[in-house]
Amino acid sequence: MKSQEQGITAAGHRINTLLLGEPSADKPTLIFLHGGLDCIGMWRQFPQQLCAASGLAGIVYDRWGHGKSDPLILPRPGDPREDEAGQPISDIIQHFALNKVILVGHSFGGAVALIAGSKHPGNICGIISIVPQLIMHADAMEGLQLAEEAFYKGRLREKLLPFHGDKTDTLFKNWASMALKKTVPEKPYAISLEEITCPVLGIFGERDNYGYEPNLALMTERISSTLEVFKMEEAAHYPHLEKSEPLIAKVCEFISSQALAL
Repeated sequence: MKSQEQGITAAGHRINTLLLGEPSADKPTLIFLHGGLDCIGMWRQFPQQLCAASGLAGIVYDRWGHGKSDPLILPRPGDPREDEAGQPISDIIQHFALNKVILVGHSFGGAVALIAGSKHPGNICGIISIVPQLIMHADAMEGLQLAEEAFYKGRLREKLLPFHGDKTDTLFKNWASMALKKTVPEKPYAISLEEITCPVLGIFGERDNYGYEPNLALMTERISSTLEVFKMEEAAHYPHLEKSEPLIAKVCEFISSQALAL
């Protein structure tokens, strides 16, 4: 599959993007939104595999402060989930002259994808939200504490350094503090979910060390558009890497059943 890496400006910051295939005016393009500590490289081959299986082009990008994008400037004001769901996605859509898009988000990116559904209804025709982290709860807090221990006392920092370089410490500090930050989004997440008009596929790993039930409950309660839930018994927080084949098959089935690629 043809790929092209390039830097573009989104929300006033230089971000790194990877274009997979060639976007078509008569088909949606997949936009991949990574998790809180991740980047393009940490998706591994999943974006290429999903694009190939679905027959759709894709855009993967490093969010601000991640991978090869501009470093974060701290303190970061506002609500990061809502901020990332707004102007950055709008600028990516505009830069690549996209019409319809399907958002594929993981963890933090899964939450961003859901919130974005209410902000760009004219462009977003489908959402694939993998283990979205919309709200903090007991299991998520426990997972955060384990991650902090792994970063400062274990090997997590060592594993992140090749992907984020000298941005790693700032990135982790921001991620950990963001989880505890009492921000008030411009629009509560529950209202954003209510305003989604496109079909949504929620994917959850039943062994997720950050937990998933409170986020699933919020989605089920608030999303009034088509919502399909796919639970994976043998998967944890990275089901797209742990069990990629059945997950890709489910995503393609969802795209087909909702006629999203027409």
